[in-house]
Amino acid sequence: MSDFENPAIAALAKRIDPQLTWGQVHIRRIDDGGFELRHVVDAEANADALGQAQTADLRSLAETNALGQFRPLKAAPHLRSGWRCVVNDLTGLETALRHLYPGSVADWHALELGQAQPTSYREFTERQTGMYRITAKLSPGQAKPASEACCHSASCLKQRRWAVDDLPAEEPAQKSAIPCLEPCALMLEFARGVFRFEQHNGAIGEMTPDDKRNLLMAAELAAEQAGEPEREADFAAPGNPRWMRYLRLRLGS
Repeated sequence: MSDFENPAIAALAKRIDPQLTWGQVHIRRIDDGGFELRHVVDAEANADALGQAQTADLRSLAETNALGQFRPLKAAPHLRSGWRCVVNDLTGLETALRHLYPGSVADWHALELGQAQPTSYREFTERQTGMYRITAKLSPGQAKPASEACCHSASCLKQRRWAVDDLPAEEPAQKSAIPCLEPCALMLEFARGVFRFEQHNGAIGEMTPDDKRNLLMAAELAAEQAGEPEREADFAAPGNPRWMRYLRLRLGS
């Protein structure tokens, strides 16, 4: 390893033997010490059938999904497919993964070395200021389904290493190798929306089963009529997947 090589990317490269999946990216070694990256669904595709992407192209490729919609969370499971990128060395690999999954290699390496400790939901939200202070006020019965809904594998491929009340951290085998060490900005915004919803609807825990069922049916109907929203982080939209997941967890209990 040269003096200029990042020890984190060097450690990850040792795991590429001869291939590795990182999020939705399939990485394999090629001749002359280089690496090829492509989407996991294209792992067995003929190289000629895929578009040739330069390292610099990966930044814009990761910004939108196949429908052209903005991806606020790079770890969301809708990275575009149909491309391949060849890099010559570890520096190129580091740059490519930084564009696709910012900070992921550094977080993984720090956790592997025991140099990073996940921050629990309570610890993280208790130090929030401004409009996010209310996220600390979620009860265990609200914070748990909020975390499960927002961090579900259908919405994020990172393994949630932080805990919330009696909801333990996710195990590495449950998702990708990329760790999540603390609640993200989307999680905070989602938790803020949950608090407002719970505040508006009163004590959901005291609702009768019929009341819960009726509220959930109304939400399901509104979601069906509205369809999936164009913006992933539009939690107020009736068809938002994270929001519907939360309502099913909260009202279906």
